Amino acid sequence: MVGFSLLVSACVSAGGGCPPLVTYSAAQERKAADELHELPRNSQLARMIGDYGKTRAACR
Repeated sequence: MVGFSLLVSACVSAGGGCPPLVTYSAAQERKAADELHELPRNSQLARMIGDYGKTRAACR
């Protein structure tokens, strides 16, 4: 995650904006949401996925 954060920071500071976002189908998003809900309550992976979602939203 640190590497990802540095990458996003570098893009913003260099004036290049965000990298292109990958597009997911509705079926892929539903499957990912189902899998996310199956993770343990205090899952670090779930937190990182949430952070990634915030980054995607900010890039939009």
